[in-house]
Amino acid sequence: MKRKRQEIWIYNDGEYEREVIAAEKWMRMIYENPVGRVSLLYLITRKAVSRLYGRYCRTRHSAKSIPGFIRDYNVDMTGCKESYGCFAEFFTREKSDIQFPEAAGEFGSPCDGLVSVYTDIAPDGLFAAKDSTFSLTELFQDEVLAESYREGILVRIRLTPANYHRMHFFDDGVVAETKAINGSLYSVNPLAVSRVARLYCRNKRALIKFSSENFGDVVMVEVGATFVGSIVHCFDNGNQVRRDQQASYFMPGGSLVLLFFKKGAITPDKSLLEQTASGYETKVRVGMPLGHTTMIV
Repeated sequence: MKRKRQEIWIYNDGEYEREVIAAEKWMRMIYENPVGRVSLLYLITRKAVSRLYGRYCRTRHSAKSIPGFIRDYNVDMTGCKESYGCFAEFFTREKSDIQFPEAAGEFGSPCDGLVSVYTDIAPDGLFAAKDSTFSLTELFQDEVLAESYREGILVRIRLTPANYHRMHFFDDGVVAETKAINGSLYSVNPLAVSRVARLYCRNKRALIKFSSENFGDVVMVEVGATFVGSIVHCFDNGNQVRRDQQASYFMPGGSLVLLFFKKGAITPDKSLLEQTASGYETKVRVGMPLGHTTMIV
């Protein structure tokens, strides 16, 4: 029986719109076509392929693709430079117009992307995306740490290739510890997530334990994806950091950020909860308010 073609719709500023998927033809061939999955999926999830692609993106020849990429995917270049020497430089571009909420208790998005919010999470079986579940213990590779986030809240932010790919700290605080976990490089687009079991736990990722001033202890997990060969951190363990400070950036490709808050630490925006419950991701920009602290500060 032929599987129905999956369409991806997102919520953006009061309207629903179909997501423009980068390299959609290839994505559907790889993840929806049985022949494609056999012949191509193994290849694109190899780190060697991502390294080769990354090497090309650092050449001056790759700069020729930037104008077309900006046009085809409607990339917001506000606050960015006008020209770049290569595609990698463009992809990891910095923005000068980033603003986080002035109120210390407001939680601003650490990055651009498509947001979903889940409450009452459980360490042994956490709903993460349509048709996909994963174990928090397996994701963290730490049973004790996973248990400490029981009944907490997950803020999941999926970055598409067209997004600004730098993550910022959403609060003042201290980076307690980081851990790199090796893995594959599956796409994090819903086309892949709904078809690859335990995808987040199988992909390369970096775990950051962050002790924030206004939201308590937070675990941030940066998940690499197809053609994301590197996740570069802009801090060291033990660093005191400030709200809006750059935390990291992803090299070319899609990616994902998962933020875990402990029970009672944050009240998410009602609209985000409603859209998530209805099966939609919400488009947000870095710094946009996503909720507020419920802690006494």
